[in-house]
This record gives sequence, C-alpha cells and structure tokens, in this order.
Amino acid sequence: MEIENDGLLGAWNIGADGQPHPIGWDEIDDPIPEGGWRWVHLHRDGAKAQAWLLDGETPPDTLSWAMLAEDTRPRYTEIEGKGLLILRGVNLNDGAEPEDMVSVRVFVDAQWIVTVGLRRLRAVDSIIVEIEEGHAPPTPCAFIERLVRALHWRLEPVLDELQEVIEAHELEALSDNHPPDRITRAAFTDARQDAVIIRRHIAPQSATLRELAKRPPFWLDSGEVLAEEAEAFARIVEDLDDIRERAAVLRDEMSARMAERQNSIMLVLSVVSVIFLPIAFVTGLLGMNVAGMPLTETRSGFLIICGILIAMAGASALLVWWLLKR
Repeated sequence: MEIENDGLLGAWNIGADGQPHPIGWDEIDDPIPEGGWRWVHLHRDGAKAQAWLLDGETPPDTLSWAMLAEDTRPRYTEIEGKGLLILRGVNLNDGAEPEDMVSVRVFVDAQWIVTVGLRRLRAVDSIIVEIEEGHAPPTPCAFIERLVRALHWRLEPVLDELQEVIEAHELEALSDNHPPDRITRAAFTDARQDAVIIRRHIAPQSATLRELAKRPPFWLDSGEVLAEEAEAFARIVEDLDDIRERAAVLRDEMSARMAERQNSIMLVLSVVSVIFLPIAFVTGLLGMNVAGMPLTETRSGFLIICGILIAMAGASALLVWWLLKR
C-alpha cells in the first residue's frame, strides 16, 4: 500500500442522515457535525499521519503508540472511555500469501473511527467502496460490525481452499500402495503450515470478539452481531485444527509408507548381498596369482568352478528363502 497524501488514505464525515462527506487534512480536526461521526483511515508510515496521531487529542497518546506498534495481535483495550480494537484479515494482495495476515488497528468512540494499516486490506477497501456509493455505516458500532463481517467473509474462501487441498490428495495418499509423490507431500506440508499460521491470529480474534459481545463497551449498541461473528471465527478455528490434524495424520501415513519402501529396497539389497557374498569370496580367492591354485592344469577346471559357484548361489538363495519364511 503506497503512502499518499502524507499517509491520509481517506477521511469522511458521516452525517446524521447517513450521507458521507469526504474531508482532507484541513478539516480533519474540525468539530464533528451534530448527530454524525467521522472515519479517518491512515497509513502507519505516513509522516503526517504519525504526527497527527501522536500530537493530537484523538486518539489518546497511549492508544496512538499502540496503533503505531510494529507487531500486534488481535485484542481490545479501553482507556479513558476510548477503545482500541486490533483485528487481522487474510492478505489478498497481488503476489502475497493469504496466511501472511494483515492487521488493522481501530480507534473507536461514540463519534470517531480511526483506522491505521500498513498494507492494503480488502475488508477495509470494501467499506470505502460502500461509502463512496452512498451506503455508509450509520454509526461507529455499525462500522465495526461491517468490518468484522467483511474479515470473516474473506477468510472463508481461504479456508475452503485449504480443505480442498487436503481432500484432493487424501484419497490418493491413503488408497495408493505407492508412496506419494513430492507434489502431494509438499501440498500437505503447505496446507498444514498455512493452517497453523492463520489459527495463530484467528483464535485470539475470536476470543476478543466474544469478550466484546459479553461485556459490550460504551460504543457498542448491541453485542448480538459480534457474538455471531465470534462464533463464526471459533468455527473457523475448529476447521483449522481439523485441517492441521488431518494433514499431520496423512504426513505420518506418508512417512510410514516411505519407510516401508526404503525397508523393502534395503531387504532386496541385503538378499542380493547374501547371495553374491560367497561367490565374491571364492572368485576373489581364486583370483590370487600364486602357485598352488587348484584346477589350473585341468581342462574342465573353469566349468567345475562355475558349477561350484552356481551351487553356492543356489544354497545361499535357499538359505535366504528359509530365513524369510520363518
């Protein structure tokens, strides 16, 4: 996400009639129209955006520093009647991996929404589009509910894709007698890693939303929507656990099959070694260029030696067969 306009990605006054009115830096600190509220969307690395956050009264300094932090995890903090909600969404930007999740830091009170991001988040973009089309959230509470719902909707296809990866190779991996190929093993490994990474952020996000719904803050009109979304994220966490466990079971099964194949190969090599070891010993012994070697003066000596070697190979093969049958 490029830094434009000194970090101001967008700002709107939402009037009492629900109509949005775009504003710029010059109007960002003006009084909010009666009955309305204001949304300010900032890039974290914008110089003027950082200065406005740290030097102004909205948000408070403690929350402003938290909004500019390098590393964040989903949580909700309330200070002096002001709230900070940190959420995560899947990364749907071009060339990015969905599991490389994007954070959005949201300051919220009765008349303000201030969002700070470092990378583009499609859930936020969707709200911007709705506002530009004249369908702005009527209250900060409605904005939060719409944002959480958008994060959920964009996570579902990623979860479905992970499940499809597992299902696409699962039957083949379990029914085929041969060990799975490298592509199948890589697909399982990637799916398991993606599930682990996404779960690390979604689990605390579900807990945060559940806590908000259970103890609604001042800006939350009703906790019903967030409670439903908390349950939806909890279900996603369960599905991610299921994907991780299935991938782990399949990985163990594939490892066992690869071990069985290696053991079979080693067994064949051992059998061949047992059969040819006495032959190699005899041929090595007869290959010594010293006096006294037997059958050197006999016309049929070569045939006799070949017969002895064949007999030894047959005896070795019978011995191996007997040992394997025990």
